[in-house]
Amino acid sequence: MIRAVVILLIVLTQVLANEYKDGDLDGVPDIYDRCPNTPFSDIVDEYGCSVEKLIKPKRLEYYFEYLYAKDDDFYENGYLFNLTIYKNRFDLSITGLFFDNNYKKGFSDTNIKADYLFNPTPMWDLYVGVGVDLPTYNSSGNRADYGLYLSSDYYYLGYKIVSGAYYIYTKDRFRGSRLKNSYGAYLGFEKFFDRHSLNLSYYYHRGKFGLSHNILYLKGEWKFKNRFYLFATYSKALDSKTVDSIFSVGFGQRF
Repeated sequence: MIRAVVILLIVLTQVLANEYKDGDLDGVPDIYDRCPNTPFSDIVDEYGCSVEKLIKPKRLEYYFEYLYAKDDDFYENGYLFNLTIYKNRFDLSITGLFFDNNYKKGFSDTNIKADYLFNPTPMWDLYVGVGVDLPTYNSSGNRADYGLYLSSDYYYLGYKIVSGAYYIYTKDRFRGSRLKNSYGAYLGFEKFFDRHSLNLSYYYHRGKFGLSHNILYLKGEWKFKNRFYLFATYSKALDSKTVDSIFSVGFGQRF
């Protein structure tokens, strides 16, 4: 009996030690701290992040991105723009892309998407969204497509575990027949440092023509003054049905 009590006390001591470990001394235990390296002088919110997040909540974000895709005798240059507006738990985004490859050039479909944020736990952000792909791609049979989106961000000790899924109801037609509905999912993690972050994720996508794609995705981001940031991405195909590699660079700003 005494031995069992001693073992229980040791286990409780370890649990409590981990529960209240606070590496940056901001008053928020590490296991609940979204910003584990906050400077000692900063006032933090309930997530362990600088109170600036509360004083200046994110209201708007935009970014520009240049993409280059290469696969055997195929190449493509892409010029992408995204604008997102935040209002309380809602956000609304629009994304447009102009492409130029060795077969054709023009605008891809323009995506408009609205998300709503849930917080099942203090460390978990869950987004549910709906969207529409406007038929700005110049092709016969191209019509508006409609999508459902689900994404999740879970924070733990300076990492963010990212995951999500989507389903697109396709109304596009090819040679008189409606194309297949497309869907996909992703899973990865993001590591935060002082002024930069690194994201590594795996993507699965099944397209309108029924082909499945497996992609490994890497992204680095660097933050600067006035909420500006630079980023670079690299995508590597894990099968022969996808463009072999895509590289991109871009910049943006968060308000």
